[in-house]
Amino acid sequence: MTNAVSRSRGVIAVLTVFVLMLAPGTGWAGKVDDLSKALLHDPSFKVRVQAALLLGKLGDKAGTDALVKALDDQDKSVRAMAAQSLGKLGSAAAAGVLKALLVREQDSFVSTQVKIAISAIEDQEVKDRKIFVSVGPFSGGVKTADSALLALLHSALKQSLEKLPQLTFTGDAPASKGRGRTSLAGFLVDGNVSRLEEVPTASGGGVEVSCEIKLMVARWPSKSIILWTSAGAAVQGGRRDADKLNARRDCIEASAGQLGDSLLEFFRSQGG
Repeated sequence: MTNAVSRSRGVIAVLTVFVLMLAPGTGWAGKVDDLSKALLHDPSFKVRVQAALLLGKLGDKAGTDALVKALDDQDKSVRAMAAQSLGKLGSAAAAGVLKALLVREQDSFVSTQVKIAISAIEDQEVKDRKIFVSVGPFSGGVKTADSALLALLHSALKQSLEKLPQLTFTGDAPASKGRGRTSLAGFLVDGNVSRLEEVPTASGGGVEVSCEIKLMVARWPSKSIILWTSAGAAVQGGRRDADKLNARRDCIEASAGQLGDSLLEFFRSQGG
């Protein structure tokens, strides 16, 4: 009985120290380290839970590593609090670990906290970005530009634009996701493949594929056009059907790469 009382008093003493660490006027130096050590090594799950809670309240992303490790704690309350605090810190680096935990976690309460944390991190990522871009279907062009080539065009454009960390893609307007119309500058990128032709090469040993993509940028959701541009390329290929297909793909990718560079320059001028 005496040992149990002693342990209880020890836990209360440690928790009191942690609370005092957050009191106004106390220094920040060493707080994260002390809490991280308690979270990972203290034998009392109550102390570990409190340490995880306070790491979230401190708001210092230096506590992310310890909180991520605590997701493997044997106690479900510690895992849940670690997930909750990671959501408060908004560390994008933790999102992947939380998603992995969600797959294997069997406790419903912990799973709920993990889902909330993932949502909070994703929300913060969007808030940190300033430019919203919706990429249109690029339909209405030549019939030879089939769905596979249009998907390739989409992918190539997005790959270029992903170089801008403050740009986000989504299929809906920012306001429809609850982000608020003033938080993001909205743009629509669309167009079509206006030309995709192949002619035999002079030697007769293959074909030359030429293509052109027209692209527009409009404000979202008004759809008022503010930029028109285009890019084209020519690629030689063999006579086999597979060679011709590869040449068409290469032509689309080359043109999309040029357009991607133009879009990067434009969106940088918009604050990206």
